[in-house]
Amino acid sequence: MLPYVRLFRQRNFAYMTIADAVSVLGDQIGWVALLWFAMVTTNHAGYLGLLGLAFGLPGVLLGAVVGNVLDGTSHKTVLVTANMLLAIVFMAIPLLYQVHALPMVVMFGLVLTAGCLTPFTSAGWMVVIPNLVKEDELGPANSIVETIWNGASLLGPLLAGLLIARFGATVSIFADGVSFLVAALCVFLVNEPKQHSEKPSQRISFFHDTWDGIKMLYGLKAVWWITLGAVGFLLAYGQLEVSLPLFTHNELASSAAILGSIWSTYFVGSLVGSAFSGLTSKGNRSGVIMAFMVIGWGLSFVPMLWFHSLWVTFICVALAGLLFGGYPPLARTVVQRLVPKEFLGRILGIRGSIIALGAPVGSYLGGTFGQWFPSSMVIGATGFVVVVIGLMLLSLRSFRTI
Repeated sequence: MLPYVRLFRQRNFAYMTIADAVSVLGDQIGWVALLWFAMVTTNHAGYLGLLGLAFGLPGVLLGAVVGNVLDGTSHKTVLVTANMLLAIVFMAIPLLYQVHALPMVVMFGLVLTAGCLTPFTSAGWMVVIPNLVKEDELGPANSIVETIWNGASLLGPLLAGLLIARFGATVSIFADGVSFLVAALCVFLVNEPKQHSEKPSQRISFFHDTWDGIKMLYGLKAVWWITLGAVGFLLAYGQLEVSLPLFTHNELASSAAILGSIWSTYFVGSLVGSAFSGLTSKGNRSGVIMAFMVIGWGLSFVPMLWFHSLWVTFICVALAGLLFGGYPPLARTVVQRLVPKEFLGRILGIRGSIIALGAPVGSYLGGTFGQWFPSSMVIGATGFVVVVIGLMLLSLRSFRTI
């Protein structure tokens, strides 16, 4: 645990981590509250789907734009500006509602704006980390960031429910806006190294710079295969988001409370996996470790083909969460080490757009196959597919030698 203690003794990393933690937790609370608010004020399921699309689609479309901005502008400036604008957006929603000036079209526009701004913060955290810590500290640093994100996924919905019950959805959304203000203040207090606050002006055009980023991503074979591995992982995860509720209801004959406890088990496993991943990132065997994580995740769900027991399900998802939690920080550390810093924003932005397709496509496939086959069969078969992906990664020399 000593590497983690040393990192928090560094002023800049500590401030940036506090900013990340406050922002991510606030966002989890705010998004749950926003969907609840939309549900009770419109009573229309279609609107909820539109809001989800408005918030999530920009992350798929704007990756190259985000990357070019991060490579051509001070990281600190980007993060402070994005957090301030997100604060304005989320604070405006309850304020406009109070003065009866929040028709659905305005709500949709504000959520779409938030969806366009969020990629700047999510990619910005990943780009700025290599500028704050030494190379041999990247693994523990990414482990901390991933642990924060998993912790927010676990605690955010619970805290949101408590806040909504006690103070109402509008107060919870406003609190999300305040969290972005706190995050912006923490980032503002970071002392950005001069070489990273003043970017070189050797840029030709957006399309040329983006094409250079695409060529660099494909040319770095290890980074390319890591990206495709992440897509496969998220395709499987997206399928699970649809198949697991069906499995719980139809085959376990259990309630939504049981489904919630199954997901909580998964996220607790992810939290533990991400916390310990930083201790496995040294040396040149990260590729082998990541390949076995993929294989293990797939194998975790194979027993659900034959065993339709609640306790077997808990064991399967706990093991899968443990392995899933360790992959992203390890992959991010390798990418940060291999990609030249002048390309890091573009590479991460383009990767983000590619990876963002995984979960929604996986959800669609899960729903489609769920109409034809039992959900346990869909989950187990997906496990087999993930095992094949992991074995393919393990067979690639460029991946094994990372």
